[in-house]
Amino acid sequence: MTEDEKDIIENEPQTEAPKKKHNKFTQYFINLGARIKGWFVDKIEAVKDVFRKKPKDVYAYDGPQLSKGEKFRRGLKSQSGWLFVAPALVLMAIFTFYPIIAAFIGAFKQDYVASDNMGQGSFNGWGFANFGHVWTGDTGTGGADFVQCLVNTLVLTFISVPLSTLLALLISVALNSIKRVQKAYQTIFFLPYLTNALAMGAVFATFFKIISPTGTAENAETVGLVNIVLGWFGIEPVNWVGGLSPTWQIGSLTIPWAKYIVAIIYEVWSGLPFKILILFSAMQSINKQYYDAAKVDGASRWTVLWKITAPMIMPQISYLLVTGIMGGMKQYSAIIGLFGPSMGLNYDMGTMVGYLYNYISLGQTGYAFAGSLMLFVIIMIITFINNKITKKRTTYR
Repeated sequence: MTEDEKDIIENEPQTEAPKKKHNKFTQYFINLGARIKGWFVDKIEAVKDVFRKKPKDVYAYDGPQLSKGEKFRRGLKSQSGWLFVAPALVLMAIFTFYPIIAAFIGAFKQDYVASDNMGQGSFNGWGFANFGHVWTGDTGTGGADFVQCLVNTLVLTFISVPLSTLLALLISVALNSIKRVQKAYQTIFFLPYLTNALAMGAVFATFFKIISPTGTAENAETVGLVNIVLGWFGIEPVNWVGGLSPTWQIGSLTIPWAKYIVAIIYEVWSGLPFKILILFSAMQSINKQYYDAAKVDGASRWTVLWKITAPMIMPQISYLLVTGIMGGMKQYSAIIGLFGPSMGLNYDMGTMVGYLYNYISLGQTGYAFAGSLMLFVIIMIITFINNKITKKRTTYR
């Protein structure tokens, strides 16, 4: 063999033998074994590191050791954030978390009755009997009815919340275009938000109340401001908030439509200030170029409202709908102010929170706990559905 042939053979690249291919089942166990082997190797090395004598750091400072008091002080300083929030956490644990847990447990104590002292009260075993009695109205104590209160709450909430949000949007658009007296109108619209709901409801009821010994328009001192205005158009006075208020009867369910109208008007009026504040503030952040472009294209104000303004502030509208529904489901003080402590005639205008207070005052806290848990579930379902409906949000960037 010549020298040239030897050089060619030595310089020729060596090709590795092809690796044996395995099927997926075999390859899986090969990889699994490799991972297990690696895990054991890492653990053995970690154990060895514990017994190895580590070289002393030449840059370590052998100064005086800190005293226990200094270490404690520095430890507190490093955890100062927790110290600031600790009072709030303690208060929440006492007045929020504990009542929630106690109500959840008490809801399953059948026929639970609170004791006169700070004891645990009495009950007849564990189960779902409280929920059945609450739903069917078979509590044996009279007073508010769960289905009646639930229907009242849903009607008031799902009419007043969308209506007040729509009106707040229209008023916010109007305020946004009024520059000179904008501050004055903002103050006027915000005043109801600063007033006590109970007092405001009592005063609001006087606009609808017929003041007479019999509660009718005959020989009445006054039929109320609203009835006076309706009388200008030839409409007979209506007993809006009294015991003789007109109703519809659907089976065992009472629909006090006149009282519904009063409560809805009040809810819309009292809910406007906060909604106007949120929507008006959101409108200030909309880029004016969109309005300029719409003006050039000749878009009408109605088109600008529903094609530009409303989509741009959809997150705020969704927030107001969610919080409005949650607040409406917990309405109580205003209804007391409008219709009195019994919430109308034998709780015909009772709300869900009023139902809970009624059974707490009667000592039947088991029914109150079960009702509160059912109210919690209902609010969660409604909020979930609302979030799904308003999930699609239009945003321009």
